[in-house]
Amino acid sequence: MYRLENPVRHYAWGSRTHIPKLLGVPPDGEPWAELWLGAHPSAPSRVDGDGTLDALLAADAETLLGPRLRATFGDRLPFLMKLLAAAEPLSLQVHPTSERARIRHAAQDAAGIPLDAPERTYPDSSHKPELIYALTRFEGMAGFRDPVKTAAILRGLGLPWLDEIAATIEASATPFQTLRGVVTDMLALSGQHLSHRLQQLRAAAASAELGLHAAVAGRRGSLNEDPTAVERESVRVYAATTQLVDRYPNDPGVLVTLLLNHVVLAPGEAMFIDAGVIHAYTSGFGVEIMAASDNVLRAGLTPKHVDIPELLEVTNFTPMPPPLWAANGDATCTVLSPPVAEFELVVHRLASTVELAATAQVVLCLEGQVTVSTAAGSEALRVGESVFVGAGDGAATIDGHGRVAVGRPAH
Repeated sequence: MYRLENPVRHYAWGSRTHIPKLLGVPPDGEPWAELWLGAHPSAPSRVDGDGTLDALLAADAETLLGPRLRATFGDRLPFLMKLLAAAEPLSLQVHPTSERARIRHAAQDAAGIPLDAPERTYPDSSHKPELIYALTRFEGMAGFRDPVKTAAILRGLGLPWLDEIAATIEASATPFQTLRGVVTDMLALSGQHLSHRLQQLRAAAASAELGLHAAVAGRRGSLNEDPTAVERESVRVYAATTQLVDRYPNDPGVLVTLLLNHVVLAPGEAMFIDAGVIHAYTSGFGVEIMAASDNVLRAGLTPKHVDIPELLEVTNFTPMPPPLWAANGDATCTVLSPPVAEFELVVHRLASTVELAATAQVVLCLEGQVTVSTAAGSEALRVGESVFVGAGDGAATIDGHGRVAVGRPAH
């Protein structure tokens, strides 16, 4: 078992307070976007007196990872765990399937595209499914919304060109192909035509948001009626749209967000992003776990390279409900186990001793103070502290009072 020192990623979209507060350090004015817990080669955790976790695993994979993990994933930790704290939207993006990643990674290698080139969209051969567990209210966009609901939201903006899109998607018997066509047209816009449409959209969204608030307030006062689900999502969409246009006044990805589910997680809820699901986290603090990959196809809300042809091949345009992920377990143990081999996330609220299965895993203390013990020794963890437990440590236990998150390969 090894105590971890975890690197911070200071991306511009990060919160300046959430991660410092959890770690018990004063804010320094910088955005603390992510804290990485794992062995990702670009920012591995450090281990007490032994360098980095990735180097440690490479030197003794048989003991630390165990034969089962090595047979499936080789001599690497298959997951990366993070604290993610967003104060502003992340880029709109999609991740590929495993098969697509293998094919395109090999093709880009053969073409001689450097790994650090802006157009290098497949730096490795893995898929990148991910799950976010909310520690605070957490908002994002994920997957294409039901076309009937989207049509109602678009019509509420009162713009003829959006009315045309609403009619097209609402009447379509082939929503995958129709949404693909709509997104293709949106991403093709540029220059003054794009900026003019975005400014039209901003004005319409601000007006529609005010109008909806007034209508809902009137009904509450006279009829004691709450807003409908479509009204609630419409308000979220319109509010987000004004903010996104202000931040990205020449980005066609803003238009694409009109078509997406706007998701709000309460603390303790989770969302799973599978291959092909277009998404962007917009605000909040949570624990994220993912396959250890860097394969990202960006769709907008970013100055970085957008490979539109590849994006259109990778994206799943099939409408879906918000991709919430229901937990198994009870009030003391939340098990989030999506259908991937690389990871699952288990959150324990300690009421008694918890026994952990013998596997390679990361334990992070979220609340209180706990002690993680193996046959070889124990480590006391306060809030924000973490350890890596190797497969060779056998079954570990956790005692104390508080809440811990455990990232591990799927069982």
